[in-house]
Amino acid sequence: MDPLTEILGDFSIRQATFTRLEASAPWAWASSGEPVVKFVLVVRGSGILTTDSHPEPISLRSGDVFIMLDEEPYRMYDHEDSLPMPCVEVERLRVGNRIEVGGGGAVTTFVSGMFQMDRLEARPLTKVLPPLLHLKLDQNRSLAFQSVLELLAAETDAPGLGSDAVIARLFELLFVHAVRAYSAMPGGPTRSWLAAIGDANLERAIHAMHGEPEKDWTVETLARLSGMSRSAFAARFKAVVGQSPLDYLTGWRIYRASRLIQDQQMPLTEIARAVGYESIAAFNRVFKRETGATPGAFRRDGGLPAASHMAERSQPNFL
Repeated sequence: MDPLTEILGDFSIRQATFTRLEASAPWAWASSGEPVVKFVLVVRGSGILTTDSHPEPISLRSGDVFIMLDEEPYRMYDHEDSLPMPCVEVERLRVGNRIEVGGGGAVTTFVSGMFQMDRLEARPLTKVLPPLLHLKLDQNRSLAFQSVLELLAAETDAPGLGSDAVIARLFELLFVHAVRAYSAMPGGPTRSWLAAIGDANLERAIHAMHGEPEKDWTVETLARLSGMSRSAFAARFKAVVGQSPLDYLTGWRIYRASRLIQDQQMPLTEIARAVGYESIAAFNRVFKRETGATPGAFRRDGGLPAASHMAERSQPNFL
């Protein structure tokens, strides 16, 4: 199993909401930011997006998608002279899942969605994805990705029986395809596991560590899997991933242990062995060093809360 499949196998969304928004020129709105994952699909027309960290205008065209993973304030408009409405005022125009806003001119149609992710589940992804991900229609989008977007546009235009459940599943697929698209983009992921799985020299080592975290891996054995010398492998891994191979392995082991503690009732001694620690004392020591809590305290607290990954709380420094 490749790492992305394994990570996305744990992935689920919560409290998904969607809006089909018809904006007629002139139009503009400003958001103070929301602590959820946000995405916008431009179904037809065009617009401009700016954020505090991206003050240069980002042009949006029909078929474009952008995803925001943080709660940064942002502004969308059809023209720089259009006066923005606060999003709370735009929301007052809602009728069901539709909003019509603007001055009655040319129409731009958006499908927007918001959802939350379990913060622990999302950690390997949110740590390697940019806070703002803009996926243009002309960036060699896969047929599968385009099909998901077309299904989403159709379902929000004419909701049917079970529509909320269908749209929530489409949100999940949209997120998966967005990660895939980002990983294949020129200038995409760097210094992360996502960059490593696209690196012919490191892919086998990453797969091995993810597939069998319980094995007694060494830099030498991982280098042999990669067909490289020990020194060349270690240098290449550090340059691409940003960590040494064994530091990365420790992070992945503790992440998997955290998921097992959160999701199952396995004894801690079994969890320790499952992620490569024969000694419960060694497991406790490394787990506390990486997360700030012992495995027992982590279990008593119920793990990290099933809430937005943007919530303010200390979090393990893994992956």
